[in-house]
Amino acid sequence: MIETKDIRVKLTLKQTQCWDAFWNNINIAILFGGAMGGGKSTIGCLLLDSFASWVIENFKLQPDKYPINLGFMGRNRAVDFNDTTLETWKRLIPQSHYIIRSQDKEIVIEDRVKYAFGGLDREEDVSKFSSAEFAVVFIDQAEECSRDNIAVLMSRFRLQINGIPLPYKTLFTANPKNCFLKDEFVLGNDPKKIYIPALPIDNLDNLPASYIPSLREAFKHRPELLLAYLEGSWDSLEGADIVIKDIWIRDAANVVKSYIGRPKRVFGVDVARFGDDTTVCYCLDDTDIEDEMIFGQKDTMYTAGKIHIWAQEKHPDLIGVDVGGGLGAGVADRLREMGNNVLDFNSAEKAEEETKYYNLRAEMYWNTGRRFAEKDIKLTWQGKSGEDKDLARDLSSASYLIKNGRILIEPKEKIKERLGRSPDKGDAYIIGLHTLDHAVVSEKWINWEAEQDAEALANANRYTGG
Repeated sequence: MIETKDIRVKLTLKQTQCWDAFWNNINIAILFGGAMGGGKSTIGCLLLDSFASWVIENFKLQPDKYPINLGFMGRNRAVDFNDTTLETWKRLIPQSHYIIRSQDKEIVIEDRVKYAFGGLDREEDVSKFSSAEFAVVFIDQAEECSRDNIAVLMSRFRLQINGIPLPYKTLFTANPKNCFLKDEFVLGNDPKKIYIPALPIDNLDNLPASYIPSLREAFKHRPELLLAYLEGSWDSLEGADIVIKDIWIRDAANVVKSYIGRPKRVFGVDVARFGDDTTVCYCLDDTDIEDEMIFGQKDTMYTAGKIHIWAQEKHPDLIGVDVGGGLGAGVADRLREMGNNVLDFNSAEKAEEETKYYNLRAEMYWNTGRRFAEKDIKLTWQGKSGEDKDLARDLSSASYLIKNGRILIEPKEKIKERLGRSPDKGDAYIIGLHTLDHAVVSEKWINWEAEQDAEALANANRYTGG
């Protein structure tokens, strides 16, 4: 229990161990966490507030126009720190203790000491620490950060007050990942680097009852991630941040699916956004690619016209178009004007299950990965045994991270940098699968196909005398 005149917080057993390690050792680094929902940000904020109070009392500091900068608290990205850790600070620490100078990125405590805060993903922000003097560093979700940027912070431990060095403190929180934290804290044997694992089961009083069941549901097709995020395992995580595995895509060629009547047929359309992108339109019979149409960036009328003509040939039940950015919205509107059944959506907007996924794009990618893993996708590409290597590479290139407790897929631009081209085929296929979920087999096309079959049979009988 932490109890002062202004703060009363009941710590978990693991948080108490972290608290004791922070205060009972000098010149020490702590890694706290190792799973989701262990109360990591909470203990970090409480410790830094308590350290500030200790410094103020121990050195009898008085209010000053230039408060002493005790250290830094942050995450890899400043925006993530502001959305998560800083909100935890505001919730836990009484407003009478501090003020936040947003422009200067400082938390000033009792006009006596302060902490710099922000992100480590921008070199210009990191470079400003080159002349700083710190006593404490708190990095939340440190697995997101590069070792080099953290090394810059660690080299700033030289703060003295009245010629007296302070006890220098480092606190990292993290989820399992193959990174320097695993080597230095989990597997290492440096007595000054302590690892305190904390699991969601250690923090049940502070988590909603649905938290663990929701994790199990979201990661049920990824047992290695359940081991990491629920049980704190740091092993077997190589490549675990990839949403769709290569082996799942290869296995999809051997999946057998049966249908009552004909399968749903949809178009998945990824409209070119930039000059070197391509517009990819897949015709899917259920999850299998029946045909494709690919061309370079064109104007709205040209793109919609080509898709409309193709639809007259293929008779899709639904055409799915991502209208987020570029020409997608105009293409979808024009297709609808020409009488096509269109599903338009913006993948950057909120997910259907918004408590699990950061946006609809993340939900679409994650559900595609789950379906591949559960062998619910047959993918032979026009019945051919050999896979489309570009499509397979597109699908297996996207990575994810957990942001604010929800799944987020890396931006398309990042995937493009890594591939050397835009992953348009992968996006078109995922759009197609999303469209399948909203499609209904059209009676119009069933009747039309039946008429065509009857006419073909009549012609055959006419020529054979049947």
